[in-house]
Amino acid sequence: MCILSNSNTEAFKKGTAYMSVWMYVIRELEDAIDDCNVECNIDNCNEDAVHAWDEGVAFYAGAEEGSDGSGSGALLYSLADKRCANFKTCGPEGDSVSGTSNINIKIFSEFAAGQMNLNLGNCDAARVNKDRISELMGVPLVQGVLRYAHKIDSLADNSEKSKAEGAVFAAAILPRLHACSPGAAATVYENMKVGATSTSLSAVKSAFEKNLVCMGMTGDDVGGVYDVDAGAFFLGAAPMNENETSGGVNILGIVLGSVLGGVALIAMFGFLYMMKREKAGNPMFKNPDEVIA
Repeated sequence: MCILSNSNTEAFKKGTAYMSVWMYVIRELEDAIDDCNVECNIDNCNEDAVHAWDEGVAFYAGAEEGSDGSGSGALLYSLADKRCANFKTCGPEGDSVSGTSNINIKIFSEFAAGQMNLNLGNCDAARVNKDRISELMGVPLVQGVLRYAHKIDSLADNSEKSKAEGAVFAAAILPRLHACSPGAAATVYENMKVGATSTSLSAVKSAFEKNLVCMGMTGDDVGGVYDVDAGAFFLGAAPMNENETSGGVNILGIVLGSVLGGVALIAMFGFLYMMKREKAGNPMFKNPDEVIA
């Protein structure tokens, strides 16, 4: 009989829910959009599209959450609720440590809007809903990486279980981060991979912080690792600031580009003005001998 270690058990459990099922939710939403018919001439012509969309919702929530989300599931809805308690992002305002995750509230709002758009044949609008759902679904994964980076680095939790869970969360979100910044993804990978020699919470947090905008997230979405007993965020684990230089939006580059673009524009108009004077027989710069004469 094969007996799995704690690390293998966590890798299988978390990998199945947060990598395989995560992708299948997106697959069902994409299938719904593929089935969407813009030119509906009969009633219920988008029934197949709505059915596929509903399947995506079902895989996101799981069967154990109940009709109102108050159950105890093991899939993505449950993950968001667990992480919101760790990061103080529960409730309608995303500022509580109890209740429904603010991310779940936002995602189900997009689910409802997407279903309506499919029913109406608004296929492009449904894709916007799908894209936003995908962005929001990444938030609990980032929270998972930060939580275990904090455990390993700040709390000196070097257990196989914590390291395996951190590695799976990282593996789940790394493709999204890599699309924004290969360098930031490499930083997270080196700190969270199985067998990492050390883990730096500050390095991992900084890698995500600089790419939040590109990933469609905000610091308020993610929150910070919260110490309920102290009533404050753990040192070095406060909410991130999405206004940091991002892989998606380089503020310095925008400023420099604007300045250089303005200089180039002025130079171009100056050159054209000089050419016009030259053709009119009245150049701006004349031979000194001609001026004296």
